[in-house]
Amino acid sequence: MLFCSINRIERIELRRLKMKKTILAVIILSVCSGLSFAESMTGKIGVGLRNDMFDVRYFINDTIGVHAGTAVSAFNPEGTTKSTEYDLNIGGFYSKEITDGLMFQTGLTVAHSAGKDAGIRYKVWSYNPYLGAEFIYKGRFGLDFKIIPIQYSTWKETGSNSTAWAGGAGSLGAHLYF
Repeated sequence: MLFCSINRIERIELRRLKMKKTILAVIILSVCSGLSFAESMTGKIGVGLRNDMFDVRYFINDTIGVHAGTAVSAFNPEGTTKSTEYDLNIGGFYSKEITDGLMFQTGLTVAHSAGKDAGIRYKVWSYNPYLGAEFIYKGRFGLDFKIIPIQYSTWKETGSNSTAWAGGAGSLGAHLYF
C-alpha cells in the first residue's frame, strides 16, 4: 500500500507540471490569436495527442464536437514489480469562436483507467468538466489546452473502494484536422 501512496504523490506532482505547461499554452494562444483565418470546422476530424494519449476530435458543427482518447503504459521501476495502465476517455464540448481561429471551449470528459500497480489491481472512473481554448491555424493545425477546475473520481483497488473530489488539473493537445 505504501508504494501506491507514493505513486499517487508522484501523480499529483505530474499534474502540477502539466498545469505549468497549460499556462504556457495560454500565453502561446494569446500571442498567436491574430495569425489565422476564419474557416468552418463542421465535419472536420482532428487526429493528434493530448498529453500522453492518442486523441481524435470531431466537429459536428461549428459549435459542438466530440472527442475520444486512449493510452497504454507499462513501466518497471528498479526494485519493484511491473506496473501497467490502460486509459480511455470520451467526451463532448461546446466551442465558441472568440476571434479568427481562437475558440473558447467547455465540455465534459469521462475517463476510465485500469491497471496493476505493485501487484494491486485497480479501476478508476473520472468525470472531468473543463474550460479551455483552441487555436486553429488555417483550419488545419490545432493547439489547445484544458483546465479541469474540479474532478470526481471513483476507484476500486484490491480489497477497497474509494471516491474523491480533486481539482487543479490541466492538459495540452495538438491536432491535425482533415
